[in-house]
Amino acid sequence: MPAMRASVVKELSNKYHMKQADIARRLGITQASVSQYLSSSRAAGTKMIESFPEIKTYSSEIAKKIAAGQDRFEWDSILCRACKEIRGKEAFIKMQRIETNLARCDICNKV
Repeated sequence: MPAMRASVVKELSNKYHMKQADIARRLGITQASVSQYLSSSRAAGTKMIESFPEIKTYSSEIAKKIAAGQDRFEWDSILCRACKEIRGKEAFIKMQRIETNLARCDICNKV
């Protein structure tokens, strides 16, 4: 979920003062991607974060674990929990149908 990743990147940089290279290594993305998330040139999910404030809660939880040095297996379950919760919301399903122009899609209903 790009919005979640962007939120985690910003929190790791701003709150935990991690360097871009360290953030990239921990998340398995490039340093250039981190830079783009921080400069907002990679506009990842601003609308999504506004529509689903729980993304911030989950991303804070993930960032805290990453900053504490926990490995991916210790924080990945938070990401899965967040994705499952958000994808199950009717507002998310409607937003995805509109943005993807898939009026009859029901994949999110099967999660």
